[in-house]
Amino acid sequence: MLADIPGLIEGAHEGAGLGDRFLGHVERCRVLLHLIDATCEHAGKAYKTVRTELEAYAGQLADKIEIVALNKIDAVAPDELKKQKDRLKRAAKKTPLLLSGATGEGVPDALRALVDVIGEAPVSNKAKGGQAEPWATPVPQG
Repeated sequence: MLADIPGLIEGAHEGAGLGDRFLGHVERCRVLLHLIDATCEHAGKAYKTVRTELEAYAGQLADKIEIVALNKIDAVAPDELKKQKDRLKRAAKKTPLLLSGATGEGVPDALRALVDVIGEAPVSNKAKGGQAEPWATPVPQG
């Protein structure tokens, strides 16, 4: 199952914005591809905001396998990209993938990273017993 989850805001685990409804959907996913916008003010802070919400939510979202990527790399100057990459690396404690949905740069690497780990990730109880949501797109296995 693949879910596209909109950006979470501070307080999402308590129902702020659309957060808690979407966090419930995220429970069905095996792996999180955490995209951080390179054009945001501070990539590390943006990452930490979402991680805080995942950890505060009642499910086990914070324990899911996570791939971290800096998106929209085509929209920032090289020096800003380096700064944002370094900030995100410090916050996530791992080197983020760099990608651009607009140009396709780095997208194959992100897809390969997902394929490499998706089989290792446990299926949640919610996913085992639940119905597919209308927003979810089945991902072919094998």
